[in-house]
Amino acid sequence: MDISAVYCKNNYLVIENNFMLEKIDSKSFDDIIIFHEYPTRKYKIFMFFTNPVQYEPQKGFINKIICSIFNHNNNPYEIKRVYYDHDIEVLLPILKQCLPDAQIPDLKNSLFWRTEEDKNSVPKTKLVYSKDKLSLTDVFRKHKMMK
Repeated sequence: MDISAVYCKNNYLVIENNFMLEKIDSKSFDDIIIFHEYPTRKYKIFMFFTNPVQYEPQKGFINKIICSIFNHNNNPYEIKRVYYDHDIEVLLPILKQCLPDAQIPDLKNSLFWRTEEDKNSVPKTKLVYSKDKLSLTDVFRKHKMMK
């Protein structure tokens, strides 16, 4: 799903695409992780929240149907998406505006990303934000992505 526009408005991060608006309260961000999908120019971004994401349909009947499917089939406390580099380059600076503590990684060196903590080494992955200042390994455990 390509991003049409990303912006901050009234303390919300708004992500627009052709079908709907996703409104995220900037105070509800819990954790954000980014992964580089080698060898493509795609990035996976996982965003976890303490308050649910609000989905609002764009104009049109089909968009309302798609929005209602999103409302019922997705976990409203997380967004797990894959974006091409041109979309992620737009999203990351806006995230930094909403979350001044966010650590935005350098996308040009994403092929060499590696997070090393304790005995764990996670290639092509970076922790962008953690509200509780957790490590990447702890964020994985918290969201049941690692035992």
